[in-house]
Amino acid sequence: MYQRSIVVYARRIPILLVFFCSVILLCSACGGSSAAPAGSSTSALATKQVLTFPNVGTAEIGYLDPALGPDMNSAIAVNMIYSGLVKADKDLNVLPDQAIWNISGNGKVYTFTLASNLQFSDGTPITAQDYVYTWTRALLPEVNSPIATFFEKPIVGADDVNSGKAKQLAGVKALDAHTLQVTLTRPTPYFLADLTTSLFFPLNHRIIDKYGQKNWIQYAAGNGIGTGPFMVKRWQHNVKMVLVPNAHYYGQKTKLTTVEMTFVKDQSTAFRSYQAGQYDFTWNLAVTDQAAARNMPGFKILPILQTDSLFFDNTKPPFNNLTIRQAFAYATDKSTLAHVFFKDSVIPAPTIIPPGMPGYQSGYQGISYDQDKAKALLQSVYPDVSKVPAITFSFPSSQVTPDEAAVLQQMWQKALDVQVKLRPVELNAYNDETMKHEVQFGFIQWTADFPDPYDWLTLNLFSTAANNNGAWRDAAFDQLVTQADTISSGSERIALYDQAEQIAISNVGWLPLDHETETAIIPSWVHGVTLNSTGLFFGDWSEVYIQQH
Repeated sequence: MYQRSIVVYARRIPILLVFFCSVILLCSACGGSSAAPAGSSTSALATKQVLTFPNVGTAEIGYLDPALGPDMNSAIAVNMIYSGLVKADKDLNVLPDQAIWNISGNGKVYTFTLASNLQFSDGTPITAQDYVYTWTRALLPEVNSPIATFFEKPIVGADDVNSGKAKQLAGVKALDAHTLQVTLTRPTPYFLADLTTSLFFPLNHRIIDKYGQKNWIQYAAGNGIGTGPFMVKRWQHNVKMVLVPNAHYYGQKTKLTTVEMTFVKDQSTAFRSYQAGQYDFTWNLAVTDQAAARNMPGFKILPILQTDSLFFDNTKPPFNNLTIRQAFAYATDKSTLAHVFFKDSVIPAPTIIPPGMPGYQSGYQGISYDQDKAKALLQSVYPDVSKVPAITFSFPSSQVTPDEAAVLQQMWQKALDVQVKLRPVELNAYNDETMKHEVQFGFIQWTADFPDPYDWLTLNLFSTAANNNGAWRDAAFDQLVTQADTISSGSERIALYDQAEQIAISNVGWLPLDHETETAIIPSWVHGVTLNSTGLFFGDWSEVYIQQH
């Protein structure tokens, strides 16, 4: 996902202080000032405020509907077009955006007070009812969201809507036009962080009503679908998206007149185009280009909260057998992959949860490379390895290079003496296949959405999770994460997640490969664009502009 991210929990601040700070933030947002940022001057701005950059790793925006769980590439556009009650800063602390909030003493009722000047990008006022509509819609069976049931799970009535028993989400009510009340089934320590994900950002139901639940995104250009700082001016499919400032945006306006985001599937192509002066910055550099990039002005590299893993179809031979999955885990030399192939640009991953996340188990070793044990395990099931069913490793071509896939293939074939077919797939098509559980042996790249183990373990490996692409099931794992999700906070909760993660690793729900870094070349004259633990970070778009150079 998201997406599809998170270093520390947001600090606990007394409610009164949160209230007054939130009011100040909202009041400043209402001003809509376009003055030059502090410490700069208007004369420092370039005459032409058009930001051009590549969306590296995809041929197209795959998911512009937030309910469908945008991948990391789609999320760049989604987070420009939409916004919500709260937002995350560079360090992923939760801040007010469209609303301030109050939490009841029992931790189960959240009351949000919306700012009075909120509008969609077509000028239509935003009310609390728009949130009721959006959160209910995401759960409707006909929308078929792969993430809504788990992100909205704590809300009273979520299961009833998702199962078709109800058409209204009982736990979300518009008390009046500017007051939204959310009732949870239990105290949920990560709920505010959960709301930073785009699934919870309000949608303009007038557009959806006009064009239909499935087709409305195709009419994004020129229509007021969101509430964010930009709107889509032109969407040239499989080429680029052109965005312009949202004149009705409630926050401080951007100085940019246009953003041109070109879709570039191949990392090296994007890098070469940057070198040729076609883009203002580039990111997501291929390992083979990083040596040259390190000597260029503006080069950045940062560890991110992302883990690359493998998964197996647990419903069919040979991977419905735990022993075979463990054989492949022991046959995977993560250290060689990280140190030799990736030149130490990634960290070998014994765990699913990466360093910097709450719940990271720094001392846990997972399943280490052992070629002899791998072969013995395989032969305990298939004494004649020629009888192993045909195995195909499918992977998104923009996230796994042919060379990396070949290195993995050679590891498995050398250790296990089995042939593994390689099958690269375009990212959006691959995402569709994984959602439909059509991949026998595949690759997944997961970046945290918010700072909690729930986002890694429950969301991806619970037996009924839509993101559980391999249909892995383990009753003990389900019991542990369910129990952890009923505890509000503390070491006891993390300890339960630790146990669950160890089960997921030893029983190979996922086979973690490496913890990732992100790279970029952002010259000094591109202001306000940087990296954080989620990857490319723009933050407040009013601070993004081009200086004279």
